Amino acid sequence: MTVNVAVATYHGVVLGCDSLSSIVERAYFPFRTPDAFARDEDGNLLRDAQGRPLLVFSDENLQETPTNIMGGVQKMFLLYEDSDPTNVECSVAATTSGLGTLNGVVIAELADRFRRKVPALCPAAGTAEDVVQAFIAFIRPQWEQQVAFADTDEATRDYLPDLQFLVSGYGTDDDYIKVFRVSIARQEAKELFSNPPHCSAAWAGQSNALASLINGIHPSTQWSVGRALADALQSQRESVVRSVLEQLRAQGVEIPEPFEAIIDEQLPSTMPWQAGAPEIDWANLPVQSAVDLASTLVNAESAIQKFAMGIPTVGGRTRIGLMRRGTPFAFLNEPQIVHEHVGYNHDA
Repeated sequence: MTVNVAVATYHGVVLGCDSLSSIVERAYFPFRTPDAFARDEDGNLLRDAQGRPLLVFSDENLQETPTNIMGGVQKMFLLYEDSDPTNVECSVAATTSGLGTLNGVVIAELADRFRRKVPALCPAAGTAEDVVQAFIAFIRPQWEQQVAFADTDEATRDYLPDLQFLVSGYGTDDDYIKVFRVSIARQEAKELFSNPPHCSAAWAGQSNALASLINGIHPSTQWSVGRALADALQSQRESVVRSVLEQLRAQGVEIPEPFEAIIDEQLPSTMPWQAGAPEIDWANLPVQSAVDLASTLVNAESAIQKFAMGIPTVGGRTRIGLMRRGTPFAFLNEPQIVHEHVGYNHDA
């Protein structure tokens, strides 16, 4: 798992990510629901041909579970940039989440291979989306090989592990720096912040803590409250109908049996989930403030992972990249690989 962040302002886009990489297996936890076993209409357990009881499948019990964690992983990389640093007209960079390798090759190395080939893959690239679409076409065959796509039944392909990216960039024909959410499994590049002022924040990967900070509510709370509200409204509707019928019968009104009625419900289109969100002037954030914010959001996810139960899958060094139009993409405060453990000889 990982966490990726993009903060877009008038001055540029800041990308952020952590540096932990985990080997993740999809595990199913059937006994997290009250009744895990499948039953017939009479309540009897359903069994397979060998007499073994069958389990009820529920998407919420299918979870990605880490089995190994590694640090120092490069999840942010340049996809394309003009060779002349004094006249940058096209620059595209990305952070990745999901699969950490494809067929034994890390994603950062695949990005390097793509960058070396991109002039031939999209020689007429005038927009950042041209580069993004070429990158999807480059990565997709390798993803299909990794997940055995051709040998997977069509009905279960939606459950294959995805490889996702937050991509930021601009080309000569782009009016502003664009941010895309890319899914290799869906072969999709969705532009974020397409409406003026084209500024806000986006995230990917494991991001519940930072989503709570920006949206003012934990995503799982929103889901749980929504489901509880729907159940409560249904229960209330049935209670009201029962109460009305009982009072009518008590007053001598003849009610046909069986009684059927269509109850028109007026439900709110959405709940005021954003009421607790902080007011952030995304468009006018200074560059340094945008860098500080992106770092804060990544660190928030890393911190909660450290103190929460379970194996931390977000953490390590926080990496930050800065994209401003007309200047090369900049990795901020990136450490150098050094050799410090020179041995135990003290007379050198």
